Amino acid sequence: MTRIHSFAVISITLCYLTSVCLSDAPNFVSARGITVRSTSKINNELYELTISTTAVKGNQKIRILLPRDYTSSGKDRRYPVLYLFHGSAGNAADWTTGGKAQQILGQSPLITVMPDGGSFGWYTNWLNPGNSAPQNWRTFHMEQLLPWIDQNLRTVTEKKGRAIMGLSMGGFGAIRYAELYPDRFAFAGSFSGALDLLDLRIQAGILGSVTIDGKPLDGPFGAALLPWTKAGWTAQNPVTHAASLKGVTLALYTGNQGIMEGTIRDTNYRMRDALKSLNIPVYFNDYGNGASIGNNCKGKHDFPCWDAALTNVLPRMMAVLQQKY
Repeated sequence: MTRIHSFAVISITLCYLTSVCLSDAPNFVSARGITVRSTSKINNELYELTISTTAVKGNQKIRILLPRDYTSSGKDRRYPVLYLFHGSAGNAADWTTGGKAQQILGQSPLITVMPDGGSFGWYTNWLNPGNSAPQNWRTFHMEQLLPWIDQNLRTVTEKKGRAIMGLSMGGFGAIRYAELYPDRFAFAGSFSGALDLLDLRIQAGILGSVTIDGKPLDGPFGAALLPWTKAGWTAQNPVTHAASLKGVTLALYTGNQGIMEGTIRDTNYRMRDALKSLNIPVYFNDYGNGASIGNNCKGKHDFPCWDAALTNVLPRMMAVLQQKY
């Protein structure tokens, strides 16, 4: 018997006896408007994919963190999924390079999906993409990526099997997507999220950014002060649509150190108050200068605080999500 045949017999026997099959390892295939260009394994649980999508111009990255027992737990084991978004000027790698998402989440029975959201994509379908067209980030994430993940991995495919969270711009995206798709997510969280687009300081920050084609960032929502485009900001404003979050378990985190975090903090309080007025429960953590949340967080707009918030929110999230065996 050849070495290859021997290996095949051993593999089949192992699969039969233990339900641990080579096919349990992920095999990412193109589907749902997503074309897989390449797949690399960063370590035993963390993968990075380069993909293209019909919704957004250019190649994009997706990082996927699998549970440690994913390949050995058997074909009937299904896991909940966390969609975890980066902030402005960021990318799919941020949570596992600048942040410690793998160390924090790696022990949990959870699949974590960290996609590109564009340096300044703002997790929306742009009103004015200009030379950057298409820039349909919501379509990419919610209409393509989500079902693509369910097709390629052993996930819990119901609402009770999904959570969505993000930092800064990604915190906005997580809450806004939960508002638009409350039937898809059991849990939504924001870490230093920009949750009120009608705040003039938030608008100035967005419009002062520069996109990949070199024009002011009026692409996502339009020009805030022009009567014929002002409606775009209201239409995508999380505070305005807070009532849509009924039935989603919520957590908001903010600090108070620095101009940026101070501005963000004000928008989080407005969101909290809007939710309270609607009798929608929310866990709200204003950790101030960071002393109450630890992890060397100083209350600033940075990863020590976001890692601390992710650590703090993890048991709250896992208590809501369902496992399937």
